[in-house]
Amino acid sequence: MRPFGAGATVVRRDVHRSGRVWREQALRVIANTGETLVAACAPGARARWPALYAKARADSDRSVCTEAFDAMATGEWELAPVVCQETKLLLWRPPTGCFSIKALKGI
Repeated sequence: MRPFGAGATVVRRDVHRSGRVWREQALRVIANTGETLVAACAPGARARWPALYAKARADSDRSVCTEAFDAMATGEWELAPVVCQETKLLLWRPPTGCFSIKALKGI
């Protein structure tokens, strides 16, 4: 695992079985030992989600949420920028986890 120092901003990417990225989320590195990566997401962090899902969340419309999940199941979606509002998240990832991390500059 490439070393990222504590305090660095990185991007977590979740990849659909089709190979397409279906979610990206900015995270702040808390610790990186080479054996594990610990990162956090706080309200205000930037992300990209499937556009229909982002709309469903923004409008609190559960019917659009179902449509969004159907689109994701078929691999048909576009990503839209969002800002995390209420989620506080701490992630622990071993180096063999199914994810990719990329350094993010300018955040």
